[in-house]
Amino acid sequence: MTTRIRVERRPDGVRVALAGDLLRPQRVADGPEGPRVGLVATTALLLGGDEVDLAVELGPGATLDLFDVAGTVAYHGRGRPAAWRTSLSLADGSHLTYAGQPFVVSDGADVTRVLRVDLAGSARLRLRETLVLGRDGQVGGRVRSRTHLTVGEVETWREDTDLDPAGIRDRPGLLGGRRVVDTVLTVGRPVPAAPPAVTYTLLGGVGAVTRYLGTELADSPLS
Repeated sequence: MTTRIRVERRPDGVRVALAGDLLRPQRVADGPEGPRVGLVATTALLLGGDEVDLAVELGPGATLDLFDVAGTVAYHGRGRPAAWRTSLSLADGSHLTYAGQPFVVSDGADVTRVLRVDLAGSARLRLRETLVLGRDGQVGGRVRSRTHLTVGEVETWREDTDLDPAGIRDRPGLLGGRRVVDTVLTVGRPVPAAPPAVTYTLLGGVGAVTRYLGTELADSPLS
């Protein structure tokens, strides 16, 4: 099953539809622009064999403030891979902020993470993803991350990274020994980030990817 969140703005108010699975969406507040929803794990996540699917859909003019209640640890998979797939679909005039908590990849984990984002031309997005390789004293397992962003039916960003401890992830040009990858994806007006984070402009100037690579999450200037 898939965890689903659907927000629609109607003449008589805002309609929010929530459906949970391994993640449970919890409506915690309603602001002047739209709801605030937290994601809570319904079981220990992420174990070998787990597959998490999250789908978020915003109708025209809808606004959603989404956040992870707690971070996620991908545990030793005992030879079994795990997957976490997120799909975001934003209609014209909609606005999504998604504050993700750290995703920690323990030794022995084998995880595939997929993020697919489809935005109408006037939609806005601000999303934070934080990847931490290994718990304290660990090297961290394997994680393959795929991101595909389409804005106004134009592909503006595609990324596919395979961070395998037995591969080349520690070489210059990749992580170079760093274990924290902190990323903010913005479609719309990006918020300037302080060094040592670096900002890359998306195709057509529709937004930006701001990224910090480091050894400690506490040193990241992103928030």
